[in-house]
Amino acid sequence: MKIYSVNECSRLLAGRMKKDYVFSHVAVRGMISSVHAHFSGVTYFTLLGEESRLFCLIGRMGGAFLTRSLESGMEATVLGDIRFNTSSGWPVLFVERVMDVQKSRDAEEKDAMMKELEEKGYFDPFRKKGLPPFPFHIGIISSESGAVVHDIVKTGRLRNPCVRYTLYSTSVQGEGAALDMAEKIREAQGAKNKPDVLILARGGGAEDDLRPFNERVLLEAIHACTIPLISAVGHETDTTLSDLAADRRASTPTQAAEMAIPERAAWLSLLGSAAKELEESRKSRFLSKKQEIAGILVSMKERISPERLQSLRLEIKSLMLCLDREKESCLKSRYRDVLELLVCLQRSGGHGQ
Repeated sequence: MKIYSVNECSRLLAGRMKKDYVFSHVAVRGMISSVHAHFSGVTYFTLLGEESRLFCLIGRMGGAFLTRSLESGMEATVLGDIRFNTSSGWPVLFVERVMDVQKSRDAEEKDAMMKELEEKGYFDPFRKKGLPPFPFHIGIISSESGAVVHDIVKTGRLRNPCVRYTLYSTSVQGEGAALDMAEKIREAQGAKNKPDVLILARGGGAEDDLRPFNERVLLEAIHACTIPLISAVGHETDTTLSDLAADRRASTPTQAAEMAIPERAAWLSLLGSAAKELEESRKSRFLSKKQEIAGILVSMKERISPERLQSLRLEIKSLMLCLDREKESCLKSRYRDVLELLVCLQRSGGHGQ
């Protein structure tokens, strides 16, 4: 038995497919997805079928006029030669002609639902909830098996190590994924210690991979959600209806973390300003009360005896000492909370600068 190297096997497949006329001038129909124009002038895209996909390539010479009608979500018939790509290890359709481009059934259904939900106010910017300025608890709705959760938590900890996270693990692709994500949104809302912000995240994908994020059941859950929700689905070129229904849209999960969590310096600045304002308010109020009492004593001086005046002074001084002790106890408790948070931020945030 002859043992082939990987290179020999690839060249064998490429040679056989090139010689077989069955793979020449093939017309293929499918839904266009993941159109990407490389800086070299070569354009890549994928044709999607019900159960499979075919990778396609338009060369630099034909890119100027063949790519005009290419748009993700459209349905098209393309003509070309299927060849085995030895570098990637899979067959590629080298497109020579693009024919009969029209909206796919999925695109038509998406447009119809988008129009309906827009009329109901699902995408109204005036109904969007604002993000809390300083969240302490972030809920992540995503698959636990991907790198998305790691990216969000890593970015968040660099920005502020005091924030904690709860993962609501869910499927983000395939049948039933939209219902699963909708249930996780409702679970987060009903939690005893519910998050301050929810991030619905996925790391991109082809048009068929993102279908759950265009399903009605998920859009209704997002619209009814009482917690501010950031949609971080796919990349900048992938816009889903979930992006439009959410309170904020991030192009990547990392950007969602940056959007939700302020940097540690902002927290420190706010706490420092609050502590300074508290101290100034205390001094101002204390001085105001002293002046008020002094004014009362001066007005009473002419109406009561010196002995009674002296007795009142001692009584007021005693009451002020009691007030100072109670006030200091209350302030110390508040200062202690502020200082503990400051120390936590300073110790754990050295690497987050």
